[in-house]
Amino acid sequence: MEGKSKVKQGKSFKKEVWGKAHTVMGDKQLCLGKHWSYNLYNDPKRLAFVLARYKFVAKMASKGKKIIEFGCSEGIGVPIMSEFAARYTGVDMDGDAILTARENWGSEKVRFINDDFLGKKYGSFDAAVSLDVIEHIVPKKENEFFKTLYNNVSADGMAIVGTPNQTSFAYASKASRLGHVNLFTYDRLKAVMQRYFKMVFVFGMNDEIVHTGFLPMAHYLLCVGCGKEKKQKK
Repeated sequence: MEGKSKVKQGKSFKKEVWGKAHTVMGDKQLCLGKHWSYNLYNDPKRLAFVLARYKFVAKMASKGKKIIEFGCSEGIGVPIMSEFAARYTGVDMDGDAILTARENWGSEKVRFINDDFLGKKYGSFDAAVSLDVIEHIVPKKENEFFKTLYNNVSADGMAIVGTPNQTSFAYASKASRLGHVNLFTYDRLKAVMQRYFKMVFVFGMNDEIVHTGFLPMAHYLLCVGCGKEKKQKK
C-alpha cells in the first residue's frame, strides 16, 4: 500500500508541476497557411533547413536593425529575425500568406505588406533580406530584383540573398524543378551582387550547416552584400 501511495503522490506532483508550466504557455496558438502546412506534412526536415537560414540572417543583420524581407511568405522566419531587430517589414504578393503572417506574427514592430515588390521602394532599411525568391524570378527580371534590394537599403546597409545552388538542380524535387526558373552558381551570384555592393561574401549551406568550403558542392548559397556602391556597375 505504501508503494502505491508514493506512486500516486508522484503522479500528483508531476501533474502539479506540469500545470504550473502549462499556465506559462498562455493562449496564443499559431495556424500555418497552405505553404508551410504542405511543407511540414510532406517534407518536415525542410522547416529545419529554412529556420537555419533565418538564424544565419539574424546573426548577420538583425540586432537593433530595421529589416525588410522580400518574399516573406507566411513569415516563418519572423520570430528569429525580429527577436533583436528594431523593426521588421515583410513583403509578399501572396495575399493568403500575408494574412497568415499578420495573424501569427503581427505586432507594433512587425508589419506585413501584400504587394508585388519588384521596382518598389518602402523606405531606407539597415538590411534587405530575400531567401528562396530569386530562383523563381525569370532572368529578364533579375536586375529589377537586385535593384529593389539596392534601393531599399541605406548607404551603409546590407543585403542578404539566399538561393539553391545551380549545381544542386540534379537532386531537386519535381516541384522545385517546376518553380526554379533562374538558378545561380556562386560565382554568378557574387558577380551580380558586386554590381550593387562594395563588399560581397558568399557562404555555402548543406542542410543546417553554413560553411565557406568548396562552394560547387553546397546545396544552398547565401550571399551577403555590404555597403552600397554609389553608382551601380554594369
